[in-house]
Amino acid sequence: MSKPESGHVSLAELFTLQRYMQPHTLEERGLHEFDSWAAAFGDTRTELELLPSGLYKPTTRFAEFINVAELIAMFRSFADVVLKDELRASLTIPAIETGRRQIITAEPSPAFRWYQRVLAQRIKLIEERKGKPEKGMDILLSVITDGRHSSIDLRFVLEDYADEPGNKLNALIANVYRIWRETGQQRYRRPDGEYYSIPGAAQMIFSDLGTMNVEASRGFSAYRWIKDQLVARGVPPQQIAFMQDHKTSTAKQRLFGDINAGRIRVLLGSSETMGTGVNAQLRLKALHHLDVPWLPSQIGQREGRIERQGNQHDTIGIYAYATLGSTDATMWQTNERKQRFINAALSGDRSVRRIEDAGSQVNQFAMAKAIASGDPRLMQKAGLEAEIARLQRQRGAHIDDQHAVRRAVSDAESEIAAAGRRIGAIGQDIARRVPTRGDLFAMTVDGASYTERPKAGGALLTLLRNLDLRGQSGEWTVARIGGFDVVATRHRFPGRGETVEIALERTGGCATLQFASEMTALGLISRLEHALDRFEADLAQQRRSLIENRRRLAGYQPRIGLPFELQAELDAKQADLAALEASLANTREDDSEADDGSLSQLFGKLRRVVGDDAEA
Repeated sequence: MSKPESGHVSLAELFTLQRYMQPHTLEERGLHEFDSWAAAFGDTRTELELLPSGLYKPTTRFAEFINVAELIAMFRSFADVVLKDELRASLTIPAIETGRRQIITAEPSPAFRWYQRVLAQRIKLIEERKGKPEKGMDILLSVITDGRHSSIDLRFVLEDYADEPGNKLNALIANVYRIWRETGQQRYRRPDGEYYSIPGAAQMIFSDLGTMNVEASRGFSAYRWIKDQLVARGVPPQQIAFMQDHKTSTAKQRLFGDINAGRIRVLLGSSETMGTGVNAQLRLKALHHLDVPWLPSQIGQREGRIERQGNQHDTIGIYAYATLGSTDATMWQTNERKQRFINAALSGDRSVRRIEDAGSQVNQFAMAKAIASGDPRLMQKAGLEAEIARLQRQRGAHIDDQHAVRRAVSDAESEIAAAGRRIGAIGQDIARRVPTRGDLFAMTVDGASYTERPKAGGALLTLLRNLDLRGQSGEWTVARIGGFDVVATRHRFPGRGETVEIALERTGGCATLQFASEMTALGLISRLEHALDRFEADLAQQRRSLIENRRRLAGYQPRIGLPFELQAELDAKQADLAALEASLANTREDDSEADDGSLSQLFGKLRRVVGDDAEA
């Protein structure tokens, strides 16, 4: 199995990779099935999720990876992990300007703030809706999608809306043009050492939203707007290309050659079309994220196009664009946090015990409301609520464990007392036992003495069968052997007939033996003598039970009354949530609105139909 070009391997792929391990490796660890692996390394969570249909469904999925140190140790037993930072020590890879990705922000316009209130109203209507939504009705997924599009440009959601020069889409265009102009005379060498005839650095623009395909449904394309505006500023149109226009392998290779040669200087594409397999890094100076991917691995694949061996720049620029008050910045922070955890785990940091699943997403309503309000505190609130719910589940498990420990202590104490009594009783039985092995055999049956086993067994069988024939329930002493009385008991069970049992009457109780009417005389005597010979084995068994239960008791007793070790963390997060909710409750709505004419224009241009409640 080949590794991703960025050197990043997500934890969600680890079990798949384990199939390539030597068979004995998993067997030694007792992990023979996926369920075993999941129980050892995964923490699942079941929550009600809103489906695109509008119905709720309980969904169980991985929420976190646990025992990460052991998981990585297992992973490293068959795989070599090379992180991006480690590659820099052995490969010539360009450094990033400012040392990290630069976030370029755009101020939200009054119209954007107003549209967020429209989104909030749509969410409220969806929450209050009863029954299954009919075809054409608004659903939560549409709200999230519209919110993400609106953070790029309101023309995605408002028909014929005017351009807003200050939005993040135009900020990207301005930055791309600046770099295009400043690097226009930069020269680059061919593999043979000679300079290419065409100067000028190249740039890549990534956006999974706003492609040419959405122009038909939304009436606007960020790709087309970027190209038109760059051309209007002076960039030759033949220097701008869309990755989606090059579908075959031959067309892609020709495109990559044109980029490396300088004929194409600006390339636009999505994570899917312009991620893996794109080797056009020779003169890449800058990479731009117009939207925010969902996963760190997608970011890694994007930025792996420019952070590559063979790039002839010493420094490169990586830019991300965010609209203030939208979820852009929050999503970037979330992705960075996930990536730090993943890197820490893959680098062998044994202090990392738990990692959030990189594929997990927050509750859809929390995401939608954060998009609608533009308040990142709502995302923080959703995260705190999820953490508190997890800690409360752990506290519940701790309480259940305390009950189980107390039961185990009580059971162990009872077993210790019982074993002590049995050890004493067995000692008395051994002391009064009379040997019967070999020629020492002697037995009394119904008052008659016998020294021969067949005659003694025959007499006892006859007596037992006669008791069975009488049909009376009761208990009789029928014989004596080795110093112990033999007791016969006849029981009558409603609906199940009668049965006869025999037992050695021992100290503190009886040792019941199996008896059947078809039993032979020697067989019956053999069982009685075997019961006499088992005293030492019974004594050893009780001593083992005594030692084992004492050991269990010593292990359980220190655990009684232990506090929940994460209680302080739970209290802190509950306090944080209470403070956050108080802050949200005290926050007044932003009174800044567009002028009356602009609002009238906006209401007339809504692409999505949200009903009369929107105007209210």
